[in-house]
Amino acid sequence: MDGAVQTVYPRKNWSSMVLYNCGHPKNKVITPEVVSTQTGAFLHRFQWLEDEEIGSIPFVWNFLEGHNRVGEGDAATFPKAIHYTRGGPWFEAWKHCEFADLWLKEKDECVKEAKK
Repeated sequence: MDGAVQTVYPRKNWSSMVLYNCGHPKNKVITPEVVSTQTGAFLHRFQWLEDEEIGSIPFVWNFLEGHNRVGEGDAATFPKAIHYTRGGPWFEAWKHCEFADLWLKEKDECVKEAKK
């Protein structure tokens, strides 16, 4: 991507797709002030929660390009939301990454719609 060093930390890819249970008492700490003042580590690692308080979603809703795989002939494994973990097709070096065609098609449709 941009040459930045990647840091390994717990729960790293969990924060790439998040659904918050706003009714959970521990999530009440996530206020605009906390989001504006806490470290990225605090937020990306969900440090206000214990592991057992964090649910899961099917991997197809947080499909990590370059990591997850579509099973041959298995439509249930096709991504519904893609996280371009290594860099996406908006970067020259990644314009041919897996699922780039889907992203580029969406971009073209958005640009066309914006011009109307």
